[in-house]
Amino acid sequence: MIKVGYIYFDYIHIIPHFIGSVAELYRDPDVEVDILVPDVDHSYLYDALEVFGVPKNVVKILPTYLYKRIAYKIQGRKRPSTSYIFKKHKKKLLDYDVLVFNVFNHGHLKRKTRQKPKFVFLMHGAGDSAYPFTDEFKPQMQAFDLVTTSGQKIMDLFAQNGPYPDTEFKICGYQKLDFVEKMRKRDKLFDNDKPTVLYNPHFKPFLTSFRKFGLDILEFFYKNKDYNLIFAPHMNLFNQSGKMGLDRNIVGRKYREAGNILIDFGSPRSVDMTYTYAADIYLGDVSSQVYEFWLQGPKPAIFLNAHNFDWRNDVHFQSWHLGKVMDNIDNLKEIIDTRDQWQKAFAEKQKQAIAYTFDIDPHKSSSQRVAEAIKEIALG
Repeated sequence: MIKVGYIYFDYIHIIPHFIGSVAELYRDPDVEVDILVPDVDHSYLYDALEVFGVPKNVVKILPTYLYKRIAYKIQGRKRPSTSYIFKKHKKKLLDYDVLVFNVFNHGHLKRKTRQKPKFVFLMHGAGDSAYPFTDEFKPQMQAFDLVTTSGQKIMDLFAQNGPYPDTEFKICGYQKLDFVEKMRKRDKLFDNDKPTVLYNPHFKPFLTSFRKFGLDILEFFYKNKDYNLIFAPHMNLFNQSGKMGLDRNIVGRKYREAGNILIDFGSPRSVDMTYTYAADIYLGDVSSQVYEFWLQGPKPAIFLNAHNFDWRNDVHFQSWHLGKVMDNIDNLKEIIDTRDQWQKAFAEKQKQAIAYTFDIDPHKSSSQRVAEAIKEIALG
């Protein structure tokens, strides 16, 4: 029996990127699969497991001492310390044949050898952002035995930063699409048929457009009722503890109550492609969700260069070549109003970018491909 443990210490936006393969492995008689979590609320995870036909008992709580929980509450922490959980439960974790990660927290868990457990990294998102491919993160990537990717684009980005002599890379498609098929909400978001803009800023301070332009964008749509606005930032923008996270109260009540503005700081609808499917126009910076937006076909995208990036010859800004790039929002209305004219130049390029980004197998789901790759690395 192969024992596989999925490390899930993050927020709900990670769930779509792993739960499909959990379900596939659960149905494999040769595999015992667990989802290893801290002792916080996991109601959405349980809901998703039910939809995927997986019992709740695959979720294994890694408990925290009471004094630690009290300290975290005083500190305002929303999640236990990752390093603490790995240290406290190291023996249990290293007993698995495979440990599966979605974020770079494996460094807190040291193996004596690479033989057991195998470390697998499931790339979440399918954007161009530089941080997984930089020299800074190269040692972290080299610690994995297997890395699964959505398509050829990510493979090429790793190849440019390689080599990774001890790591296998495998294209397995985009698991989130299997999740979306089962979980996406199909509610009508506005009681009108006006064009809808999705504003989806990143959360990292050195990348996000929100800190410079966000409140002005909300004010723009508050005054321009000809368009609907979905403001659905990466959930870490407002949900993180400490300086990285922003206070939701900076988004004034008038915007929350405006009939043409929908604000979502991190509900399930912000992670199941409800908004990328519903939007007619994308407005953002470097989030990989723009590629999810184009999965429905070519549509206009506007990118905000809030940090004066020299993006034109940077491989990590590929998406910015597929829409309009603005250094300020002075003429935002004109850009939105003329989208039918300028979008024509980008439509075919957007189709090509989707094929390059997402390797979709019509005969086998991404979840199946990931599950097979995990089982292969365990047996190998």
